[in-house]
Amino acid sequence: MSEVVSRNRTRGEFLFGVLFFAAVLYGLSSAANDIKRWFFEEDRIPVEGLVVQGKLDYVTVADVRETLRADPAVSNFFKLDVNDVQQQIEALPWVYQASVRKRWPALLYVYVIEQSPRARWGEDRLLSDKGGIFKAPLERLKHPLVRLSGPDDMANRIWEEYKNYERILALNGYHIESVNLTKRHSWEVKIKDGPLLILGRADTGARLQRFIDVYPQLDPREQIAYLDLRYDTGFAVGWKPIEGTGNDQDHRQKSDRRT
Repeated sequence: MSEVVSRNRTRGEFLFGVLFFAAVLYGLSSAANDIKRWFFEEDRIPVEGLVVQGKLDYVTVADVRETLRADPAVSNFFKLDVNDVQQQIEALPWVYQASVRKRWPALLYVYVIEQSPRARWGEDRLLSDKGGIFKAPLERLKHPLVRLSGPDDMANRIWEEYKNYERILALNGYHIESVNLTKRHSWEVKIKDGPLLILGRADTGARLQRFIDVYPQLDPREQIAYLDLRYDTGFAVGWKPIEGTGNDQDHRQKSDRRT
C-alpha cells in the first residue's frame, strides 16, 4: 500500500513539475512578445542622434539628415533597416559610397565616401577620379575644373589625352581650358585666354608643337579665334568677329588665313 502511495506521489510531483515548467515557458514567451510589441510600437524609440563621419567637402550633415527625415522608419530605432538607409544615402548626388550602423540606445552612425571630381564633363556633369561620370550640383565645386567632352565611353581616354596635352603646353606657359573629342574623333583644345586649337585625329603631338612654335609670332594674337592645325604644313587662322559689324555667324565661318 505504501509503495502505491509513493508511486502516485512521485507521478504527481512529476506532472506538477511539467505543468510548472510549461507555465514558466508560456510566461516567458508572453513577456517576450509584450517586450517585442513595446519595442516595435510606432514612435516608441525614435532615432535621436546622428553622427556623420568621413572626409566631407561636398556632402553636408544636413543632406544626410534630410534624407533620413524622409524615411518614416526613423521614428522607430528597431524598425530602421540600415541597408535601406545606406541605399538612400548613396543616392545623394555627391556620395560615392556609404556605410550605416546603429548604436544603442538610439544613435545612427553614417560613414560617407564622397565623389571626387577631377574634371567637368560636358555641360552639367562631372568626371570622378575613379573614372565614372556623375551629376551633382556644380555650385558646390571648390575650385575651377578643366572641361572635357566627348563620347561617355571614352571619358578616361580623353582625361589621359588632356594630361598629355597639358604637360606639353605647361612647359611653354600655356594651360588648357577645355578638351573636346568630336563625333568624328577629332581633337579640339581650348587654351586659357587663347584660341581654340583644332588638332584633328592624328599627329596631335606634332601639331601641338607647331602651335607652340608659331603662336608667339602671330599678331594680333588676342583677335585669333582658332587655329586649324590639321594641315601637313602650315595652319589656318580664324579671326574673331569684328565688334559692331552685326554679323553673328559662327567664328569658323569668318575669313581664314592660311599660313
